[in-house]
Amino acid sequence: MTLSPEAIKKISEIKLTSMDSIFENKMLGIIYGNVDIYGNADVLEYYNFETEERRKLADANAAIWGVHHDSKNKKTFYDDGDKSLVCLETGLKQERSDYIRSINSFNGLILDAGWYGLFNTETGKGLISRNSLENKNIYSINSFGCFNNSLYALVTKNDTFRSVVEVNTSDPNNFFIGETIKNYDVKHSDICDFAIVPQGKLTGDNGKAYPFSIITCANRYYLDLNGEKIIETKVKNSSNQSINRLKLIKSTPTTAEIIYSGTNLKNIYKANINLTNKTTITEPIITDLSTFVLALQPIFKRDSHEYLSSLGSVIR
Repeated sequence: MTLSPEAIKKISEIKLTSMDSIFENKMLGIIYGNVDIYGNADVLEYYNFETEERRKLADANAAIWGVHHDSKNKKTFYDDGDKSLVCLETGLKQERSDYIRSINSFNGLILDAGWYGLFNTETGKGLISRNSLENKNIYSINSFGCFNNSLYALVTKNDTFRSVVEVNTSDPNNFFIGETIKNYDVKHSDICDFAIVPQGKLTGDNGKAYPFSIITCANRYYLDLNGEKIIETKVKNSSNQSINRLKLIKSTPTTAEIIYSGTNLKNIYKANINLTNKTTITEPIITDLSTFVLALQPIFKRDSHEYLSSLGSVIR
């Protein structure tokens, strides 16, 4: 059969599915900090789900509170535990006036944040100053993330209560704290995290409607969805266990899959959350870890996965 010129043109215009898109929502590995309470195992690790190998990528001076692998440029940034931030590949080392609590990317920039404000990680340029945080009654930025080219942060207020806030920007060098979206009636000094779920509609405490939902571990002892407790995520022993980090894996209009870690949990967990009735099925996916896992990032891109799986040495 001979195809017409019109048919050939239509076939040529079909976009084939790339390998990256196939693996877009499949978690191939996790990069994380694994820290012993005695300081004997302060290491950056990568777990490969295909081979079930744990690899040691780097040592740190103390607890690792932040990590971010930039899949576009194959650069891995992590908190060295001593008020400094390191790039594994280039040896870049940036000093901060306080501990780094979060590292992430936004519009092509690698950013880090903490008590000191918000910085451009690679240039060391301050984007939100300590004074700017104080003017907004904010003690520290705990974590931040983006949605539809907008930036948001989970912050600790000066009274130690937690809030999710807008982070506005007019250009790559001008960032500032915007409106408060959600307040959490919990007081503590621990690291906590949040994930934006691109389903649902959240009415903020400021009265504005947002086209997403928010899952947090602001309470530390359980996960919440838009401030309401997610059943069956409470830690077993609230006297010495806490959830400190979480990341979204994938979501549908009715479900969300996240991973989370923390203090004395000894594992990284995966939770399949029913967004309608706020119930979950939870299972450990990486076990036998140390006391603190306070930084983690899932890896989806095949080339990043293979790259990280080639670094360092196998632990087990």
